[in-house]
Amino acid sequence: MVADDYYNILGVSRTAEEGEIKKAYRNLARKYHPDVNKEKGSEDKFKEINEAYSVLSDPQKRAQYDQLGHERFTNASKGSYGGGGYSGGFSSDFSGFGDIFDFASDIFGGGFGGRTRGPQAGADLLKRMTITLKEAALGSDKDIDVLHAEACKVCNGSGSETKKTKKCPRCGGTGQIRQQSQTPFGNFIRQTTCDQCKGRGSIPEKPCPACHGSGHERVQRTVSVHIPAGVETGMRLRMEGYGEAGDYGAQNGDLYIEIHVQEDKNFSRTGDNLETVTNISPSQAVLGTTVEILTISGKKLELQVPAGIQSGKKLRVAGEGIKRRGRHGDLLVRIDVITPKNISSEMKGLYEQIRDLEGHTPTDSKQKKGFFDKIVDDIIRDKE
Repeated sequence: MVADDYYNILGVSRTAEEGEIKKAYRNLARKYHPDVNKEKGSEDKFKEINEAYSVLSDPQKRAQYDQLGHERFTNASKGSYGGGGYSGGFSSDFSGFGDIFDFASDIFGGGFGGRTRGPQAGADLLKRMTITLKEAALGSDKDIDVLHAEACKVCNGSGSETKKTKKCPRCGGTGQIRQQSQTPFGNFIRQTTCDQCKGRGSIPEKPCPACHGSGHERVQRTVSVHIPAGVETGMRLRMEGYGEAGDYGAQNGDLYIEIHVQEDKNFSRTGDNLETVTNISPSQAVLGTTVEILTISGKKLELQVPAGIQSGKKLRVAGEGIKRRGRHGDLLVRIDVITPKNISSEMKGLYEQIRDLEGHTPTDSKQKKGFFDKIVDDIIRDKE
């Protein structure tokens, strides 16, 4: 196997069954996830693992991959397939491989077995959710309403009242319509998805009256979402199978929840640490004191402030920050020394005594004058 071979990336054999492939993917994804593995190159490795799994976990894509080989398969997915003397290429992504191989079979004389597109998986959905910093720090469970397509209950998603289908008469079961036109440069063959069967190659034997043969119905569901502790703004949570319903026999799409964390008036976040502020008076700063603080979880704690602390100094409370993967960050308490503006005459007298003891007594202007003051006195004396 070549270095980039998808089987090699997941560390499984070519005969590996679905369960073995899924287990290998989970182990590797857990090991190289960017939130867990901070080593250089882990993010690229994680992308490779996901790309390999997206192909090998899909029976149709895996069969195409095994038939073409790694290089031709990946080139085709990027729109640069050049086999059989044809250099034009095909524009598609992984979700459209059926179209690539159907088109190629016409050009190369059926070398790809005349495959139809087959049932298509449902589209993914994206919802945005705003949560508080407390919910992000501690984790939470929230309900959201999701409007999406589900399999019709009457026909179980088949689109047929009898739950049976028949070959599409328009495309003959290929799922594709082939059109030929003459140009000055020769015959031009264009192949498009059949508009009657939508590329499936079959249509309902008798259209379901509830869904009119589509196999889907639009419904609104309330979905419970578990928000793990430690999430940040921009992160997305994936809920498998909660997206749009796929074609009959295909899997549903996924629901992605994009998180936005609101700012908090009492706490700010840096990584897994939280920061808050508490105010003390000058006397408390000089003598030391005990203050009561409130953590993000609502606990009340007593914090010892050492004597002589300076304004802006941060004191650390271990384990009261953001919880992530079983570990807790810290809570940093910034001390602000607040100077009182309005004080009583008694307090003013005490502050004056402290000032005097510190040696900051105001200088008597009559006893000691500056150079400029002496010059003014001399000018006044001369005028007299």
